[in-house]
Amino acid sequence: MSLHDLPIHLRSCFLYCSLYPKDYKIRRKLISKLWIAEGFVEDRGDGTTMEVAEYYLTELTQGSLLQVTERNTCGRARTFVMHDLVGEATSIIAKLEKFGIAYSGCGITQVTHEARHLSIQRGAQSLHSLSSSRLRSFILFDTEVPSRWIYDVLSHFRLLRVLCLRFTNIEQVPGMVTELYNLRYVDFSNTNVKHIPASFRKLTNLQVLDLRFTYVQELPCEINLLTSFTGLLQCYNICHLKNLQALGIIQANKNLVSHLGNMTLMRSLAIMKVRQSYIAELWSSLTKMPNLSRLLISACDMDEILNLNMLEALPNLKLLWMAGKLEGGMLPPLFAEFENLTWLKLDWSDLKKDTISSFSHMLNLVDLRLFGAYGGQQVTFCIGWFRKLKTLQLADMEHLTQIEMEEQKMVSLHVLELSSLRNLKSVPEGIKYITTLNNMFLIDMSIEFIERLQGSDNHIVQHVRNIHKFGPSDSQAGNIHFLSMPTI
Repeated sequence: MSLHDLPIHLRSCFLYCSLYPKDYKIRRKLISKLWIAEGFVEDRGDGTTMEVAEYYLTELTQGSLLQVTERNTCGRARTFVMHDLVGEATSIIAKLEKFGIAYSGCGITQVTHEARHLSIQRGAQSLHSLSSSRLRSFILFDTEVPSRWIYDVLSHFRLLRVLCLRFTNIEQVPGMVTELYNLRYVDFSNTNVKHIPASFRKLTNLQVLDLRFTYVQELPCEINLLTSFTGLLQCYNICHLKNLQALGIIQANKNLVSHLGNMTLMRSLAIMKVRQSYIAELWSSLTKMPNLSRLLISACDMDEILNLNMLEALPNLKLLWMAGKLEGGMLPPLFAEFENLTWLKLDWSDLKKDTISSFSHMLNLVDLRLFGAYGGQQVTFCIGWFRKLKTLQLADMEHLTQIEMEEQKMVSLHVLELSSLRNLKSVPEGIKYITTLNNMFLIDMSIEFIERLQGSDNHIVQHVRNIHKFGPSDSQAGNIHFLSMPTI
């Protein structure tokens, strides 16, 4: 497929990708939201605009215009790149058609007034003129530019829809931002911004506000007037935003959990600092979200015990991350109904019995991660369990001495991590049956374990293509690729 063969909606989406630097990994969810904010995504009525945008990405990859560089454990594309030659040609076409310019600090010193989309990768201050009455997108990759320069140039962009200032040096919201009434997507993530002004209420078209890794602790109550929100990241006082579909990460309080049920369109939610006293109202709110598929719940501390025993299941949940002790040291009955789960992580659950059998009915599970979740000495994987499982993490279980793996189970496992299992002295014999295993990560394991791995137990892992060993102080251990959490 060539650029000239693309229908108009795909052509705009593809040209937009030329705004990114060479070899930049374009994230699926991010580019989808940007396309939606720009109005490139059609409302087809039979699915959400996010689903339509992701279908566009599929069409572009099938046509070899974008290349998938990373997939999640379910096989869905997570990041994309544009081939170097394709990127160069697309940038030229985007510039000639006055669609957009990706400025990289050399060549031009003046951006044409007709450009509709602009990204600055470096050398921002070398631009002699930066004013455009038609500009719709301003994406700043140059993190060295002074905040004063940013405040000055924004006054020229009256029709802006997308503003991305992530990782820049700003400490406050530029005053001009609240006068840009067409804004639909604003990204202040990874900046030193501390306060969102009440005048943000004037941005009535705003759909997404990204405040992750900022110093913002609360939002003005006027933010509730922005009922067009579909994505809000790390914000507060937002229970009247009924169109919200993604919320992460937010800190629980009694008022919040009782009103979350207003957000009936919610698909993805991450809520922290949960207390047992909040559970009943929180779960009542969650049951009012029929489309909820991704959920992270973290207790207020490691000693808080969460009682989920009398609660009903969430039938459409596909990703669940529970962090906190569970009542009675057992999985609650509702886990028996989580048959659609593909990704499950339990942190410091304090389970008292061999927990693996409790998950054996989850036939669609692709990724299972247990971090300090079990206090016993042995876990067993039996025949027929986890036939779709691709990633398994067993970590920080100080009493675990034995892992039993029977033949003909976990026939799809690609990645295994054993981390901080200091009383596990020998390599599990059953690993030799997992012929699909490509990567094995060993982090802070005992000296005895490593010696047997390299000696008498080496025959067990001879078929494993890559074995990675990290000590407790190894900085690389925290950057293991497969451990990346699917975006909440």
